[in-house]
Amino acid sequence: YFVKQAAEMSRRPPVREKLNGEGTVGEGNGDGVFTRMSSTSKTGPTNDHNHDSFNMSSRRLKSHDSDGFNDSNSSLEPKLGKKGFLRTSKRGELGGELNWLGNVRNKMSAFLISMKNMNNERRKARRRQLIYLLFALFTIFISFVHMKNHKVLRRQSKFLERLSRIGLRRRGSLGSKSKRKGIVYWPGGTWSRDPARARQVDWWEQNPMAPLGLSCDASDTSSSSSKNPSHPIKSFEEYKYRGYKIPPPVFNGRTPVPPGPGKERVQVALVVPFVQFQLNKVTNVLSHYWSKNPPCLPGSKKISVDLIFFTENSLSKGNKEFILDVYRSLGNDKVGCFFTATPTFLSLTDEDLHMSHLEGAAFDFYMLFELLESKYKTFMLVEPDAVPIRENFLPAIVAESELLRCDSDGLWQIGSLPLSKKVKSADLQKRLDYHINGNSFYILGCPDFEEYKCRVQTYYGPDGRCELMAGCATPEMYEGGYDHALYRYRVQSDNYEYSRLVMHRFSYSNLMHNLGDAVYDPVEIVENYPSTYLVHSKSIYLTDAANALKEVTTEILKVDTCGHDNHVSAVIAHIYRYLKTGEYTKRDAARYICKIMLPLGKVKKSVCNMYKNEAGGYAEDDWKDRMEGKTYLWTMDFHGGPASCDSPIIREAGGVLHAEVDGICDYYGLCRDRLKVIRADHWKEFDPTEQQIVDFKAAYKDDPEFKRVDAFLCHHPVANCELFLPFNRSIIVHATTRLEFGRHDAGIDWRLNSGYDRNTGQEKWKKWVKTLQNLATDKRNVIAANNAYDQQYIKYFTGISDVLLLPSWCGIGIGVTICEDGWKSNLQKNWMPTRAEVMIVPYRSNLDRTRYQTNVRRPIDHPILKELRAVSRDLRGTTEVKLISELYDDANPLRMLDHPAVVIIPYQVSTMNLIELYRLNIPMFCPSLSLLKRWCREHDLLWEVHYGWPEMLVENQENIPDPNGSLNMDKNSKEWEQMFDYWIPLSDFYQMKGIIYFDSWEDFFKKYHDALDSDRLVNTSHEMRQANKELEGSLLRQWKNILAKVRQQ
Repeated sequence: YFVKQAAEMSRRPPVREKLNGEGTVGEGNGDGVFTRMSSTSKTGPTNDHNHDSFNMSSRRLKSHDSDGFNDSNSSLEPKLGKKGFLRTSKRGELGGELNWLGNVRNKMSAFLISMKNMNNERRKARRRQLIYLLFALFTIFISFVHMKNHKVLRRQSKFLERLSRIGLRRRGSLGSKSKRKGIVYWPGGTWSRDPARARQVDWWEQNPMAPLGLSCDASDTSSSSSKNPSHPIKSFEEYKYRGYKIPPPVFNGRTPVPPGPGKERVQVALVVPFVQFQLNKVTNVLSHYWSKNPPCLPGSKKISVDLIFFTENSLSKGNKEFILDVYRSLGNDKVGCFFTATPTFLSLTDEDLHMSHLEGAAFDFYMLFELLESKYKTFMLVEPDAVPIRENFLPAIVAESELLRCDSDGLWQIGSLPLSKKVKSADLQKRLDYHINGNSFYILGCPDFEEYKCRVQTYYGPDGRCELMAGCATPEMYEGGYDHALYRYRVQSDNYEYSRLVMHRFSYSNLMHNLGDAVYDPVEIVENYPSTYLVHSKSIYLTDAANALKEVTTEILKVDTCGHDNHVSAVIAHIYRYLKTGEYTKRDAARYICKIMLPLGKVKKSVCNMYKNEAGGYAEDDWKDRMEGKTYLWTMDFHGGPASCDSPIIREAGGVLHAEVDGICDYYGLCRDRLKVIRADHWKEFDPTEQQIVDFKAAYKDDPEFKRVDAFLCHHPVANCELFLPFNRSIIVHATTRLEFGRHDAGIDWRLNSGYDRNTGQEKWKKWVKTLQNLATDKRNVIAANNAYDQQYIKYFTGISDVLLLPSWCGIGIGVTICEDGWKSNLQKNWMPTRAEVMIVPYRSNLDRTRYQTNVRRPIDHPILKELRAVSRDLRGTTEVKLISELYDDANPLRMLDHPAVVIIPYQVSTMNLIELYRLNIPMFCPSLSLLKRWCREHDLLWEVHYGWPEMLVENQENIPDPNGSLNMDKNSKEWEQMFDYWIPLSDFYQMKGIIYFDSWEDFFKKYHDALDSDRLVNTSHEMRQANKELEGSLLRQWKNILAKVRQQ
């Protein structure tokens, strides 16, 4: 614009104008004279005249008529100050000294002097033209400076980001500015030679209370004098590393502990670090992975490797014995080659250090060096999710460890890169992540490596998410962990001088593959990498369904599995339901997402194209082509518990269970999806009418899914198996409660109000017993019960002798639904009590009601609980016994893991909740038979055991007492006592191993306190764990036999 104005002037006749002596050049008035702008113009007042390099008032340039330029400081816009002198920008905005401006000033002065002899009008016109040109010049100049200033700000932003990255951004002193103990000062004012080191020293000075790195020497080297006796560094020039002058460390490295006199160190310590809630993972590694791929072969000689189980907090004696029992069960042929026959248990403290996961892992890691170096030359970390994929891996570990040495050519760390095939996961490719995973080999007793670790812990100080531990993470996303800190330190430009001299000390190896959380095929890895013996991946502890769901959602939806709107969450929950049962493969799940989400524009068509079927769409395969090689079971229940408990073991055995559940279904994620005719609407059609049975047959007569079904499974009630009789398929009757339930159950109050008729019920009962007897004669069918009571109950009322005891498993996924904590895990959480209360279970107790009356009292006012409160304080001590409802709003069994024990006050002989609690290995106390008999006599505690009083239709050849008696049976009679003594001992809580029985509340407190004072509770939990493990193996064999029996040929 200004250049254009100057050009215009050269073509115009001279115009008389006036330059305003104060303020800026104003706008022209009508007669061509420029008026003055006030000092309060929008550009603001002029100030800050203290920068010598910008204050040119001592060297003003004046024209013949005293007009000139003044470089007083102002804003970025060019202005004329007092007496017409042009003002420039402030120093901070210009970003540097403008020394070259003097040359420009001299040239301008010469040019103005040459104008003296021009005529007045000509001179004034040229002056105006000059002003425009100068405005143009300074506009260009200021724009240039502004651009440079923007670059400076960007560089400054990157600098601050880098400070944040290494954890050294100032955030105020944590205490006084006293000298930090242990700092090795750089004397002589030479900090400017290495600003990065200076920043570190400054940070540690500003934060004197920050915890020092565990790899650093904590001795007092606070003196900044060059004569500091505790460190040999005199000046920057005097510090050398391997002949190179480099910046000295801020702190001295820790001095390693030497081995005892004449003692030879073992070559490798194989360290398995874990926290107590990972106990099940450790035992799973030993019993499953080490059993399949043992450390050594039969007859192997002793190898210089010791096995160490390492925990931050001390393990109880019971937990140690449990691990040792599993270890010994492997046998000498598999683990007899370790240098020391018995594994070592190593821990740091009995106290809770209240550290985060990152802080705790780093604390354990850095402490291991001091704990191990006097006895071992090297150590290898093998976390519970790092497992062998080949046998005889100990010799390979020893061979690899021999590369670790402290001499100039030896290695300090050997491990694996991130080798997940999905390089975009956690921004691996974007971050150029080449870090060595923590499951690695490390050198012990090496002063140089101690200095390296100390430098790392000084560089990544205790800040941000690691306030209690230095060197436990970098500030970058996805880089939490000491292994990231160890790697990132040596690739930072700040540390180049030192890092280039130690970079060769870190080596990558194929002995262990770090796959993150990727699913892998061990056979494929062994074929492609013959030197690989172990694989580290979290996927081994995730269910197949969770792994597949994550792959599908990230690949197609480009989002994480959880945290979406209701529509997307519903789609993901639907997919997860069928991935979990085995009905969907990953391809099926992908097609479903594309079918639902593609019309909504939430997925890309190019991504979905690879999942199209042969017809070019996303429809599911024909039923005859689905679930190839699997036995397909179908059930319709009114309680999701039995199906949910059976489904995992059925899938492991090679089958798939599809469940259509009404009633209690949300908690289990099994609510009806494609059920026809029977729309039970929360139990209202619990007992189908004859017309509904006919309609059900017609609806499914030609249904392609029912043609794919191999067998129908009935749980709750089993009488609904009658619906499936017309379809000529195998039927599995798996009773979880009384046989008459749903047909002739006059003892249930809500059934009496749902259209139940006693005479009709009697006829339905006779028909159902006859049907069951006929089913038993066909070898394709299975008659079973999930508890001993109902097993004998079926035998008693039907005369069927071959009734299988098939317990419900309930061993996976207890208490969690999709996207809740722990929903992905294929292992149950551990019992680890953190609270003192003993809980009364189950949540539903019937203490508030009788058979036909509800809300009779509050549960806490029941006479049984009054007996509890009547126990003397001396005997109770500080022990509190609470109803679940007093502390929690729901019956989630996972809450009981926080409590030391539970007390069973039963209302039924078998419940899903009790089975779930037992599978969680929570110590249980239960009233003895004598105490329960008294409670039943006095308070009718087990009234719900009897759903009705059905007619005995077969001959009772063994004179077994009637399990139901009569409605108003005298509980003091011999008949009632015989009934109780025969049938009640068949209850689950008298059949399960490890339950502790008490004869009174006083006896309970005595036994409970004795158990607390010893390891009995822990031992009880382990006994339950062992019983559950044995049951799982037995159930798996039973279900494999059942599936083979019922599968269509």
